[in-house]
Amino acid sequence: MKTVRTIRLIWTFYKSFLLLSLLMTACCLFIFRAYGFSVFIGIFWLKITTLAITYYFINGYKSKEYYYYRNLGVSRVLLWTVTLCFDFMLFLFLITQIR
Repeated sequence: MKTVRTIRLIWTFYKSFLLLSLLMTACCLFIFRAYGFSVFIGIFWLKITTLAITYYFINGYKSKEYYYYRNLGVSRVLLWTVTLCFDFMLFLFLITQIR
């Protein structure tokens, strides 16, 4: 039961920047589809950079909301680790499916 609650809390946190993340992933996929594997290094670093920028802005914007998650037993490190890993794995999965 605690695992389901933790997943729901992480999903709630991820929804705050899901649209931005999916938009950047879609842009990267479009570029990859148009130019092929030769631009993979560029879109890889573009995705990493946008994840870092997202972390920087959301971390400052939602700094007070971390108390909510911490009171419910979810640390800031867990929130960011799971959401960033999930987002990057989704990106890699979609890149492999485009060809």
